Amino acid sequence: MLSAPIVIVLHRLLAEQPAARGMLNRHAGKTFRLNLIAPLFAARIEADGNVLAVPEGAEIATEIRLTPALLLRLLAGERQALSEAQAEGDGLLAADIRNAFAAIDLALALRPYLGDILAARVVDGMAAWHDWQAKAQESAAKSVSEYLVHEADVLASKEAVAEFMHAVDTLRDDTARLETRVALLERRER
Repeated sequence: MLSAPIVIVLHRLLAEQPAARGMLNRHAGKTFRLNLIAPLFAARIEADGNVLAVPEGAEIATEIRLTPALLLRLLAGERQALSEAQAEGDGLLAADIRNAFAAIDLALALRPYLGDILAARVVDGMAAWHDWQAKAQESAAKSVSEYLVHEADVLASKEAVAEFMHAVDTLRDDTARLETRVALLERRER
């Protein structure tokens, strides 16, 4: 398990994050473990809301499991991806860990290493990157759907589906009227 180095980094990160520590300090003394295939680290929350490594075999109050895809999303800066991780144990602790992680101010965390201006620029650049990425995915999906509808004739267009549904409705109504007429004719013959 990589507890020691990861918890040291997490401890330093939380040291400059009073909002995140404030969400965790009510869980003082509780332990949690983060898993990715195997356990990554286990930590105990201290009275000030920061974390310290715990020895292997310590009782764990909450266990959060990440998938490789979620880890990649987290590393790419999608902090809300942690909310999709499975958690077992103390649900309130798991929710507060997720909220504390989402509350981390990246610019504040980077200031001691990069300076105020560069930290702000890095955060702005990451935000612009995420916006571009979302727009690129949307554009690619739109292009693929247009190709499948208009070029490859694999999918039907909205208009074609609407026209088909109208024809089905008309056929259903005509069939119902025909059934009614047949029923009337059968009654007359009796």
